[in-house]
Amino acid sequence: MRADSAVYHDAHPSEPDGMAAAFHPPPHPWGALTTSCLTLFLIAVNTTAINTAVSAIADELTVSATTLGWALNAYLLAVAAFVVIGGELGDILGRRRVFLAGLVIYTIAALVVASAESSAQLILGRALQGAGSAFLMPATMSILRDSFPKERQGFALGIWGAVGGIGFALGPLIGGFFTDELSWRWVWWSNLPVVALLVVMAVPFLSGLPKGRAGVRIDWRGAALLGAGLFAVIVALQQGGRWGWTSATILGLLIGGTVLLVAFVLLELRVAAPLVHLRLLRIPAFTGGNLGTFVNALGLIGILYFFNLYVQSVVLFDWSALRASVALLPYGLSVFAASLVVGPLVDRVGARWPIAAGMGLLAAGCWLLSLASPETTYSTLWWPSVIAGLGVGVTFSAPSAAGLREIPPAQAGEGSGVINISRYVGATLVVAVGTVLYSSAGIDALNASLSSAGAGAVEEEKLDRVLTGSPAAVEDTLGELHGEERAAFVDGAGRGTTDGFDAAMLLVAISSVVGAVAWIWLFSPRRRHPA
Repeated sequence: MRADSAVYHDAHPSEPDGMAAAFHPPPHPWGALTTSCLTLFLIAVNTTAINTAVSAIADELTVSATTLGWALNAYLLAVAAFVVIGGELGDILGRRRVFLAGLVIYTIAALVVASAESSAQLILGRALQGAGSAFLMPATMSILRDSFPKERQGFALGIWGAVGGIGFALGPLIGGFFTDELSWRWVWWSNLPVVALLVVMAVPFLSGLPKGRAGVRIDWRGAALLGAGLFAVIVALQQGGRWGWTSATILGLLIGGTVLLVAFVLLELRVAAPLVHLRLLRIPAFTGGNLGTFVNALGLIGILYFFNLYVQSVVLFDWSALRASVALLPYGLSVFAASLVVGPLVDRVGARWPIAAGMGLLAAGCWLLSLASPETTYSTLWWPSVIAGLGVGVTFSAPSAAGLREIPPAQAGEGSGVINISRYVGATLVVAVGTVLYSSAGIDALNASLSSAGAGAVEEEKLDRVLTGSPAAVEDTLGELHGEERAAFVDGAGRGTTDGFDAAMLLVAISSVVGAVAWIWLFSPRRRHPA
């Protein structure tokens, strides 16, 4: 895997000369590398492990597909809102101090999630976990930059990136193991000894890092506008189907969120030290880097989340979390393998066509997955998931690298912040919009099946819970039906879950095709080298 600051949240890769002069490398560069890699592995596993635990969480906490989506989105939104600030705080307050603060927040979050007795507590814990990740992720990259000389940073970052890829690939398997053998709560209880070890390692290994610098101001107004605007728009997209797209609440959230985001853009164009330097988007290749990263997030998170809802549904495959995670191993391994080989390929032939091909693979794989029916077996699922995984791997880091390569080195950190916002907004949107499509298509199929059998209307909340794969929700609804109505419900639930999965995969496929076309245009020789 190529070492590249775009993917790895490097907040400010180029320090002022004064700070470089005061730099004293820590006494344990290998200790710093181990600490950073273990931190990244922990975050990567937690990002994807929840996907195999979704049905168990829905069953125990009695939550709908829409509410369950917020367990993922709260985390992703928090990272998107705070990742740039996390990097800037590391520059101002010092890497080790911010790193330890991130570990404290992350630990509190793990305790909140692991002990959750309600959906509200679960979502709160996931939001806190996202805030902790926003502090930790920029620090891991910056620690390596400060710990190794320039001629060794590529080697260190290569190891770091490979560990991240392994973490994303193994996350579903680890989550499935804990969910089946102990409880979904152990996905988070298991964080505690790892965090304790990281604290012990950070004290000696990170002691020589820069202490920070004074006189730097953070654009708190920009951060507030960005976070509030994203939150309002995501809530509207997530809840529009349930609250009504023309309701005053949804319209107010959409209008309010749009106004806040426009105000954010206007503010960033005016302030001397903005949170996000939007002028960088005038560079076609950098815009392409953001686009490629956004599409990658749609595929990476979309497949993991909706595949698990599909195969763990009690009316379809009825697989355990562990079995579902094993079924995803071909996908995860193809992501890892492709991410290792794409860097040298791009170095030889350029980024335009390999990354466009990667988006094409992602589109093809998701389109094939969208053809699933209630009769589909795993033998017709695994190979499309491998095709999609190859596309995800190709677009995992290479678009970001291609985008950053075209901007001045002194602005690489600022560009990294913009790209990472694109990554987490994409991950948030695919869960939010995908859940709307998943629930709408699923409920329509369920209602059609019940109506054809002459059954009375079933509460939409119950139907939505059925689509999470919750056995308790299915049994609860079956208790209200008899004879042909019961058979129609089971048939409709299977068809509805399948239709919902198909709709979500089609969303990713179409987005990938649009992304590939836009990528080819943005990286055309004429746009990159105008006459």
